[in-house]
Amino acid sequence: MEVSNQPKLRFQGVDIVRINFDIVQQYDNKTSIDFNVEPKVFYPNDDSLFFKILMDVSLKCEGFFELSLVGIGNYELDKDFNDENLKKTFVNSNAPAIMFPYIRSFVSSLTSQMGNATGNITIPTQFFHGELSEIQDTQELDE
Repeated sequence: MEVSNQPKLRFQGVDIVRINFDIVQQYDNKTSIDFNVEPKVFYPNDDSLFFKILMDVSLKCEGFFELSLVGIGNYELDKDFNDENLKKTFVNSNAPAIMFPYIRSFVSSLTSQMGNATGNITIPTQFFHGELSEIQDTQELDE
């Protein structure tokens, strides 16, 4: 019986490349916060084993504050995929799920350091499914 090795996904960390935080007034800890996360994928043309996930995150609380940030997760596969469905699972579900706790922790740490302006905000856990939109141009990674 032959046992095949499954491809491995290596997470190489998250870079927070943009953050914007605007405060109108001290958050009342009662008003609901609108939360949105939008992951996208970028495949470099020169390396089929490497890809990036760009995660655009926004938290808005009308009349109180608005926080937006962009994080880029860097990933490497140990070998090319023969199975496109398995690759899609790695990229569309596993990669954002691996990266998200780092983004979540960053938001919690940042807001806890803001004193009474916001208090500690913990964004909810997310489940990622469905196909990520693909970034074609590296300019979006640099913004």
